[in-house]
Amino acid sequence: MAAQQATSLHAVILAGGSGTRFWPLSREQAPKQMLKVFGPDSLLISALNRAEEVIGSEGKVHIVVGESLVDELHNHILSHQKWGSIPINYIIEPAAKNTAPALALAAAVVEVQDSPQATILMLPSDHLTENGSRWVETMTAAVEAAQDGSLVTVGLHPTAPETGFGYIQASIQSSSAAPEVERFVEKPNRETAAKYLAEGNYYWNSGMLVAQAGAILSELELAQRNHPYADAAAGNKDMVVTAKALAQNPADKSAIDTFIHLAKEPFDKAALELSARVRVVPTAFDWSDVGSLLALEALQEANEQGTRVMGQGVDVDSINTLNYSSGRLVATLGLTDTIVVDTEDATLVAAKDRAQDVRLIVDELQRRGAPETKHSQTSLRPWGSWTMLTRGIGYQVKEIEVLPGASLSLQRHQHRSEHWIVIEGTAQVEVDGRLHTVFPGQSTFIPVGALHRLSNDGDTLLRVTEVAVGDYLGEDDIERLDDKYDR
Repeated sequence: MAAQQATSLHAVILAGGSGTRFWPLSREQAPKQMLKVFGPDSLLISALNRAEEVIGSEGKVHIVVGESLVDELHNHILSHQKWGSIPINYIIEPAAKNTAPALALAAAVVEVQDSPQATILMLPSDHLTENGSRWVETMTAAVEAAQDGSLVTVGLHPTAPETGFGYIQASIQSSSAAPEVERFVEKPNRETAAKYLAEGNYYWNSGMLVAQAGAILSELELAQRNHPYADAAAGNKDMVVTAKALAQNPADKSAIDTFIHLAKEPFDKAALELSARVRVVPTAFDWSDVGSLLALEALQEANEQGTRVMGQGVDVDSINTLNYSSGRLVATLGLTDTIVVDTEDATLVAAKDRAQDVRLIVDELQRRGAPETKHSQTSLRPWGSWTMLTRGIGYQVKEIEVLPGASLSLQRHQHRSEHWIVIEGTAQVEVDGRLHTVFPGQSTFIPVGALHRLSNDGDTLLRVTEVAVGDYLGEDDIERLDDKYDR
């Protein structure tokens, strides 16, 4: 049941992360929040479902995302049966600048659209968190605690001396359901983490926040004015002014330029660690930040040798090894403390203790211009999906699946021609105003610059092989003239 509060509730989902530590499963245009690895829904859709449990049907949903990802993310949500028909406000960041500028921009937008007293539930889009009554009770308590202008965090009861998380120290003087926060602690060593566990008033920092829009903005400004080390919060004043300008006019060129030049800064350091108005709601619900590929281990119990084999994998005599394959047969033999993750177009083999360093591989691949860092093989669309079969210099081959009753936008390309071959189902094809039907085994050609649309008027799936040829094959070479999904 949704939280019943006098204040209006806004869920703000931060979805701008690149997920480089989850490569090769995640890509620049398909980061980990869009993966369905951990259940039937993606992490992003799961976050939206949890938000709805708290804000109810009257609450508003905002997603903060970068311009380069907004179309792909929009398509991902439109492809979902439920969320594809629910209004969502997309707040586009001019540049990825970490959580402080992102949350400042979201708070400014909410303040403009509603009021400074409107309450924001800031939720990461790429975490695993349980839903249900314990989740709702925790977030309801956080909403209540935020009504006095506090910045309210959610702290997880630690179950082990974990060194990979930040910790929140709560005041032991308070009997409140949301005690004041004494301090935030960066990832401690094991001995210190064990001490925190024994003391009992330390909690894992979940990265979630509940606060009024005006409180977020004012605490950022106060941090800039009052902190004794001015350089620790030097960008906060420009950050808030810029966020408010963009909230009033997203096309403000001066504000966009200022935002682009803001320092990358997490909200914890920009405000929470400097504010005197921070509280924490302790909770024991299940949670994971999905911080590296080691999170895949939660999907399966290990065998007697500590090894997990998922998907089309076979292992002999490996110890403490993860073998994950999304499709192909992957065989491992005699490995120790190793991660093997295989996808359709890339395979990672890494030492387990280097799981947090996978981003270094991505950095090197980006330096080489490797396409495997940008796109995944399959991309969801509101009308179905496409899967890249092969690509080379000047050409690519996709398999397109169009759902019954669905159609692609009326569009054209300036840099490529396309040849469609129907494999299954019956295609209705429009090319420069001419309509014709294409049956299995037949094909049709779309010249460069031609207006065209592919539709499935039947009641079964339509499968088409598309061969595209041209000097540029990027997804942004699409000019849409008519689209039933309002993209």
